[in-house]
Amino acid sequence: MSLIELMVAMVIGLLISGAVLQVFLSNRNTFLMQNASGHIQENGRFALQYLAAEIRPAGVGMGVRLPEESICVVASNGATSEWSAMNRPVWAQRVTAGGALGAVGTDQLSLFVNDNCGAFLTAGEILKPASNANIKVTRYCPSMAQNRAVMVMDLEKAVIIRVSNKPNSTGNGAVTLTHAAGNNDKAAACGGFKFSDIAFTDPARVVGFSSKIFYVADTGRKDASGQPTRALFARDVSTIPAQTMEVVAGVESMRTRYGVASANSVGVQSYLTPAEVEASKRWGDVRTVKIDLLLVSDIRAPGAEAQDVVFDGQAVAADGRLRQIFSTVVALRNRID
Repeated sequence: MSLIELMVAMVIGLLISGAVLQVFLSNRNTFLMQNASGHIQENGRFALQYLAAEIRPAGVGMGVRLPEESICVVASNGATSEWSAMNRPVWAQRVTAGGALGAVGTDQLSLFVNDNCGAFLTAGEILKPASNANIKVTRYCPSMAQNRAVMVMDLEKAVIIRVSNKPNSTGNGAVTLTHAAGNNDKAAACGGFKFSDIAFTDPARVVGFSSKIFYVADTGRKDASGQPTRALFARDVSTIPAQTMEVVAGVESMRTRYGVASANSVGVQSYLTPAEVEASKRWGDVRTVKIDLLLVSDIRAPGAEAQDVVFDGQAVAADGRLRQIFSTVVALRNRID
């Protein structure tokens, strides 16, 4: 073999190797892009389905809703400060400062649902704030588990206590709920009454409830590209102490809008931001909730450097990670006004 033939063979080999390498790199980039996209799609669909399932029943079993100053929180070690909006089936706010529950610029969504179980205080029962008190209720509800908060209410006032025993769940006869003195603030004053002077008019309901706050915050972890990871969180403040659960990672931001209807109307007239609903005091007119989620991949994806994403009217800076917006509109099952 001559030197010329060897050089020609080497050139041909290099061309073939280059072509194979190009195909390999192209396939690798395609794999990375599809992997990132698939991961985002899975997380986005799950997050929307989870939120929709939680939003739809908001306000179930609310019955007569009392002014917030008529609700007396006496359960100690509970998330008292986070119950400020618990009498509103749907409530939200935009996080504007650090230290709040959620990342700055994201929305925080609170949902309240009564168990609608139909339990009442038995005749003659009262709450005894200064002692380890047992109260008897007419039936057991799953929401009456140990360390859950329950609300005892009549048409004028309500008291939130912490169940400190394990109630009889067989459903036979009256059910006893213990609210230990150590778990009560006997000096609590709400509106025009004190817990120490409490007396309920018959019949008084005993209501278990679910009160959850959904928000987006940093997880404290970093992804494969070295960037901080955010996630969607759910905080259950009807459990004492409150329990926080990470729902799905990769949720970079959440924005909400609320479809409101005019009085005595079902149809949505306009969509308002949380601040606009709060300013106009129209939480009772909310009929639908629009959720927008911005999800981001946990790896850098080829081509994402030039990705142009606009979320809620604002451009999102590209950093090499793939982003996608997921949206849904959820109709509430009940009129909440």
